[in-house]
Order: sequence, then C-alpha cells, then structure tokens
Amino acid sequence: MTQSLNQYLGRIVRLNQRVFEEIKQRASRQGVALENSFLVVQVNRKINKLICYGARFRVVVSSADVVLV
Repeated sequence: MTQSLNQYLGRIVRLNQRVFEEIKQRASRQGVALENSFLVVQVNRKINKLICYGARFRVVVSSADVVLV
C-alpha cells in the first residue's frame, strides 16, 4: 500500500465527482472559484491518505478518491 501511495507524491490529481462537489460547495461559500486539480504534497502512511492542495484548500483524501492527471 505504501508503494502505491508514493506514486502520487508530487503529482497533479483530480478528485472523484462526489468528493469534488463537497469541496466546491465549501469553496463557493468562501467566495473562491475552484478547479478540480490538486497537487499531492504529502502521504500520510498512518491513515493511508493523501494530502493535497488546490487554490487555498488543503484536502485529505483516500487514493480511491483521486485519479492521476
């Protein structure tokens, strides 16, 4: 599992539709336009999650919720 998570590190990913809609709603409430493009900056191996940044947002998602671009 760790090796598969490392493939995302430093890469651009897109979130699946359900997760992106949740993030997009949060962004629109704050008056921020958001595109479905996030940079993976860290892998949390303890909880098997990816930490991604896009615009001013930090999101923590599972690898099942992203697709490499």
